[in-house]
Amino acid sequence: MKLSITSLFKLSAQLLRGLRGKTISRSPLSGQRAALLARGFTMIEMLAVILVIAAVAAISTPMFSSGVSASKHRGAAREVAQMLRLARTEAVAKRIDVGVDFDLEARTMQMPTASNKRVAKIPEGIELNLTTTVAETKNEKQASIRFYPDGGATGGRVTLKVKDRSYLVDVDWLTGRVSIDEA
Repeated sequence: MKLSITSLFKLSAQLLRGLRGKTISRSPLSGQRAALLARGFTMIEMLAVILVIAAVAAISTPMFSSGVSASKHRGAAREVAQMLRLARTEAVAKRIDVGVDFDLEARTMQMPTASNKRVAKIPEGIELNLTTTVAETKNEKQASIRFYPDGGATGGRVTLKVKDRSYLVDVDWLTGRVSIDEA
């Protein structure tokens, strides 16, 4: 028997007619459902997903980057308050005047009379301002907040600012109480 291309087409058509309605794949899914799952995604669907991912990434990036600086900002305010509270405690315990010296140019604060002469540095990127009495101001860049043996202080405010958020570390002149407020 001689097979030509025409006869091969006829034979395959007869085979397909005979198999009509029967599943020829090994998949447990029905033929129509398998065909829908096998078709894949269109280019428009892929572009839509990519655009949604890009939009979420663009929105979330500033949120995460500001979260880190906010943490450093809050930590710096707590460190300033901690040193001021330590100075007050030492002044009352040792019955001497204890000051915390701020150097705005070097971005440092220190307790020179403390037994361990503690020095702390304010991180870069945080704007530092100090408000205190004229008697405790050495020059434009150096000033102090002093605590007395009775618990009182010269009073003052340390402002730590990043962009539009500020932390105010206040020292009450009468009681020497140190507080942190967010502005």
